[in-house]
Amino acid sequence: MSRTEDGPAPATELSIDMTAIPSRAAVETFEDEDECLLYNPARDEASALNRTANEVWHLCDGTLTILDISETLGERYGVDGALLIGDVVKAIDALQTRGLVAVPDDRSPGLI
Repeated sequence: MSRTEDGPAPATELSIDMTAIPSRAAVETFEDEDECLLYNPARDEASALNRTANEVWHLCDGTLTILDISETLGERYGVDGALLIGDVVKAIDALQTRGLVAVPDDRSPGLI
């Protein structure tokens, strides 16, 4: 997450719609305790996820917005979900780049 000298970067630096609903791609999963390996047959590519990325990937179920995912993780770890938005956006962006999630590209006024 981007930081300023005084703490987390303000949410206004993000250019993603917090109401976008990411959904997982059809991939093969191989999970063992805290490790997760995803194989995307469409790209013939495997990706190893750390625990955080794995949690975000599982929450990209096609029903939760990016803001909901941040709030869910915040509740899970006892922190304000708003503090996690930057990290969640980074994780979703990385997952999208690897073809593991799809995020609708709606550049509407709901952007933060």
